[in-house]
Amino acid sequence: MVQHLEAVFEQGVLRPLQPLSLNERQHVLLTITDLPDDLPTGSARLQEQEWIRTHGSDFRGQWVALQGSELISHGRNARAVRDEARAKGFDRPLFVRLPLEPGRPSAGWL
Repeated sequence: MVQHLEAVFEQGVLRPLQPLSLNERQHVLLTITDLPDDLPTGSARLQEQEWIRTHGSDFRGQWVALQGSELISHGRNARAVRDEARAKGFDRPLFVRLPLEPGRPSAGWL
């Protein structure tokens, strides 16, 4: 399962701003990306998350670059997708690899 969420780092602990659907003591892999300070609390990447839920199965095994509900670029080569997004003028899109198998985690930012 892939989950994208916003968290706050307080007193040495990451505190999610939304509930997590994890088992107690479940191990997870985290990728941390700084968010702009002017982003409203709790709203980070909600449009991108909805896009992934709605369209992600159409792009299994591919990298996608998303800005809001807009697909900026996609393909199997991460650097090519990143470069295309930057060439289109998007500095901080959500950059994620959608897993081949539903429910398998796979994400990252370049």
